Amino acid sequence: MEKILITLDLFLYILPEGIPRNSFIVLAGEGGSGKSAIVANIAKNIIENNEPVIYVCLDDDPLTIIEQLESFGLRIDGNTSSKLLLIDGFSYLIKGKKGRIHPLVVEDVDPRNPENIANAILRVLDSTRLSDRGLIIIDSLNEAMISLDPTRFMEFIKLLRANISKTLKIPIIATLHTSTEGFKEYLYTIEHLVDGIIETRGLEEGLSLQLPIQVRQIIVRKIKGVTHRHGWVLYAIDNAGVKPVILKVEKK
Repeated sequence: MEKILITLDLFLYILPEGIPRNSFIVLAGEGGSGKSAIVANIAKNIIENNEPVIYVCLDDDPLTIIEQLESFGLRIDGNTSSKLLLIDGFSYLIKGKKGRIHPLVVEDVDPRNPENIANAILRVLDSTRLSDRGLIIIDSLNEAMISLDPTRFMEFIKLLRANISKTLKIPIIATLHTSTEGFKEYLYTIEHLVDGIIETRGLEEGLSLQLPIQVRQIIVRKIKGVTHRHGWVLYAIDNAGVKPVILKVEKK
């Protein structure tokens, strides 16, 4: 199976072989654990490696997503329009909105019916004739979780995985906020349906690091088709991207 390599320092460390192109991967974690910054850096990296990204904006509006991408160094210009395709599932909340909020938005959707999300992605893929290239980011799955009972949510995941990841060989990375026990239960519910689960969290209580930067943790729980680093890995986010933090233990 062909793989897509994410050439960020952090991912070269935890997933050195990349990820298979037929993968559906969930990036899960509590609020503030770095998920949105990670997917923004992944999007930037894939675009700079000359592959397209379809970014489904559900948690934030497209303008905020674009600002975040720019803050990590992605240049938004005419050349970007063929590489960054935004599906806007946030701005339906804005009263009186007329037209699309930004030129990079190719679809507006009302995500309260999650089938709209799947259909919008498929329309974009059909219009661009993408296959075996690029990446889809869904940020986040929580909107669908709120709208669907567990059985229908599982069907939604299976629909996306079967028609996109498995058929077109385009990987999906979808974030999932697990700040409540209910949301954590959904992660356990779909664990057997997806190809990979990556989790993030803050530092454990009682673990104090005297570092000049904020440090978080990441772990690859499962991934099909490639090897990965086991155990929790410390990582940091700065303007240059996401990178592992390797602590040196001084011998006495």
